[in-house]
Amino acid sequence: MLVKQFKFERIADKGGFQWMAHSEIEAPGFHRGFTAVGRTLADVKEFATLVRWCERTNSLERLSEMHPPGFESRMQTTWGGNWYPKGRKPQ
Repeated sequence: MLVKQFKFERIADKGGFQWMAHSEIEAPGFHRGFTAVGRTLADVKEFATLVRWCERTNSLERLSEMHPPGFESRMQTTWGGNWYPKGRKPQ
């Protein structure tokens, strides 16, 4: 199940992170969600692109290893849910 379209929103936080990207999939017995907040729209779009690429290549379990260098100063990310290998359907 591929990631649905990410929603990009501007946050009214004048401090650090002013953009948010969010995507969530829910089905009976299955949940998968991805969220990122970043300093710029380009930062959160970079995360969304990385998530989509990891899912297409069946390597979501390595997502945390694939962040670009220095991303900690530009964005914060969270993801979770029930992870199923490609092709396996939840019961």
